[in-house]
Amino acid sequence: MQRAFDQFKDNMKYVKELDTLFLYLKETLHLPNDLTDLLRAEWVYSVSALDKLIHELIRIGMIEAFQGRRIRTSKFSSFGVKTDTLTSALTLTIPPPEYFFEQEIIERHKTNAFQAPEKIADALSLIWDEQYKWQKLSNSLGITQGDLTTTLKTIISRRNQIVHESDLDLISGARNSISKSEIDDVVLFIEKLSEEIFNVVK
Repeated sequence: MQRAFDQFKDNMKYVKELDTLFLYLKETLHLPNDLTDLLRAEWVYSVSALDKLIHELIRIGMIEAFQGRRIRTSKFSSFGVKTDTLTSALTLTIPPPEYFFEQEIIERHKTNAFQAPEKIADALSLIWDEQYKWQKLSNSLGITQGDLTTTLKTIISRRNQIVHESDLDLISGARNSISKSEIDDVVLFIEKLSEEIFNVVK
């Protein structure tokens, strides 16, 4: 689990390097160019870091449950595997059985985006048998559940605008504004939420 969170922190370092570059180009070199795409990249990569963290926590947690080192949740128990995977795990000694199970997890989840609150909660059910996940997270973070999930949804929505719509207003065709303070808030929110998710499942 710690390895997954360390990877998250490394991914967020890239975000902060982009931020440093933005400030250097804008405030030191005083370039006249529009540099806001660097902020948009920070936004996208922050969400990507959260998504990757969830994927890794689920993968590692499910393997631990498979090995008997973590309590198996009801959703884990109903995960189901292909017959080929089961046959390989039962009949082959090299590699070990958890290798085949891990490949099944990766294959099943590789096209899933664990970003929206409901998707994250559903994924975490594979390793965390807490019924009121967002309530528990919001209590730990000191904000209401509504504020927590609404903020995340807003961040994901803007990320999708950037990625899928070139961050253009669909009516006017003008590019949506973005500020340094906005991205600072997004990065801080993603870091705090990700750390708390790690803390409750590690």
